[in-house]
Amino acid sequence: MKIAVEGCMHGDLDKVYKTIKYIENTRSIEIDLLLCCGDFQAVRNERDIDGLNVPPKYREMMSFWKYYSGEEVAPVPTIFTGGNHEASNYLWELYYGGWAAPNIYFLGFAGVVKFGNIRIGGLSGIYNARNYCLGDHERSP
Repeated sequence: MKIAVEGCMHGDLDKVYKTIKYIENTRSIEIDLLLCCGDFQAVRNERDIDGLNVPPKYREMMSFWKYYSGEEVAPVPTIFTGGNHEASNYLWELYYGGWAAPNIYFLGFAGVVKFGNIRIGGLSGIYNARNYCLGDHERSP
C-alpha cells in the first residue's frame, strides 16, 4: 500500500491531487491513500469563511467546496485531521468524525479508522506543552 502524507494544504485540494497524479504518472505507481495532517480548511461556502481561523488576508474559498458540492470527487481516498487554521464551524458538525465530502473523511477531534489492513489514528489541533497533559474530557452527544 502506498500512502501520501500532506501537511497544511490550506484548502488547496486541486493542487495536492494534481501533484499526486503527477507523481503517479512519472513514477508509474498508484497512491492508495492520502493522509492530511492538519490545516485542511474544509471551507464549503462563504459562511465557513467567517468561521475560518486565519488572518483576513488568507480567507479564501480555495477548492474544497468543489469536492463538497460533488462538482469534483477526490481521486484518492483522503483522511484528514484538523489543525489550528480550520473552518471550525463545519468540523464541529463532525466532532466524532465522518465524511466531509465524497471520498474525504475527517477523523474527528480524536479518531481511529481502519483502511485496508492498517489502523490509522489521529488527533486534531496543535501541540501546546502547557495543555498537553491536561486531558480532553468528552461528554456524550
